[in-house]
Amino acid sequence: MKSFYDHPSDADFFTPDAQAQAIADKLRQITSPDDTRAVISQWSQAAAFNLLGVPAEYPSHKPHLQAYQHIRLTERYRLYEKVAFISPILMFSAPGPGMAAFAVSGLGTEQQQDAFFSRFQQTLSWSCFAMTEPAQGSDAGAMETTASPVNGGYLLRGRKMFIGNGMIADTGVIFARTAPGPLGINAFIFNPQSAEISRYALELNGLKGTNLAHMQFDDLFIPEADMLGRHLKPTERFAKSAIATFDALRPCVGALALGVARRALHEWQHERRLTPSQSAWLSQMERRWLVVYHHGLRVCQQTEDKLAPENHPGMVKTSCVILAEELICGLIHRTPARDMRLLNTLWQAFRDVKAFEYTEGTRQIHRLNQGFSQPQEVNTCL
Repeated sequence: MKSFYDHPSDADFFTPDAQAQAIADKLRQITSPDDTRAVISQWSQAAAFNLLGVPAEYPSHKPHLQAYQHIRLTERYRLYEKVAFISPILMFSAPGPGMAAFAVSGLGTEQQQDAFFSRFQQTLSWSCFAMTEPAQGSDAGAMETTASPVNGGYLLRGRKMFIGNGMIADTGVIFARTAPGPLGINAFIFNPQSAEISRYALELNGLKGTNLAHMQFDDLFIPEADMLGRHLKPTERFAKSAIATFDALRPCVGALALGVARRALHEWQHERRLTPSQSAWLSQMERRWLVVYHHGLRVCQQTEDKLAPENHPGMVKTSCVILAEELICGLIHRTPARDMRLLNTLWQAFRDVKAFEYTEGTRQIHRLNQGFSQPQEVNTCL
């Protein structure tokens, strides 16, 4: 039977290779977040990923590295799936402006964008996006972190949780409350290595090797010049930063889950002599995988074209994660207990996919958002 790995995706884009797998395996084994830099720096693709999301106005000093710079959302979706086939750890650990790029490019002045993006032209750099809080999650209306006005800027107090690359980031964007109410949320560029920030690495079960942090801010001074969106109306600021970021990247998180599921299918199919019933089940799951994958790709294309998407971005992510969970559970239950090597691989995939449930919002949050939004024809794909 033909391997599922041979079916989709895009031969003209990122090609999984042995080096990427070796780097991912090393990342799984690191014991200190600081080791992430040393391991990723050995990857031949690191410099290219360092430019992922950097606007075209900031070209690399090495032109051959611009393959991922300012790529379209559909291309980012394809890229995430292909990288996750090797390991989602690569995407979570890669250098680059990450989620912060959306906020800075959408809200930043020319001077702010120059200061933020120029570092990625020069060297490998990591960023973080600090919104989620321990008790409130990503509910902006309940945000407790405050930025109090002082002479020349703001003093920031509060806590942030589940911050990707928070232990090693060189720069980042943080959201804090400057006033009561929904219009009192603002975004700031900040230095995650500041002495006024206490950072704690989180122990993980799923996505082991990913660098997630709990950050506590004790009177961190942020200059007024580092507040994003000062030239915009308060009603425009949050929509152009957080909402735009989440809507763009939620389908891409779903693509990560699909990549993990496709790898699990590939490993299982490679190791097993399939019975007729197993072959029939495998064919059905491959078809469902392709339907969900192309649905997400279509929603990304509609977002690119500034059309109303046929499904909420959060529900695209939810559909992808639900299918990936079902698929990997099915593989585990169809694997004999004596095949421990394959089962260990599948259980790792299961833990990774479970972690995606909490990345960019749980399925219940997205279902509520869909329920309270304007009525529209919605496709679930499942």
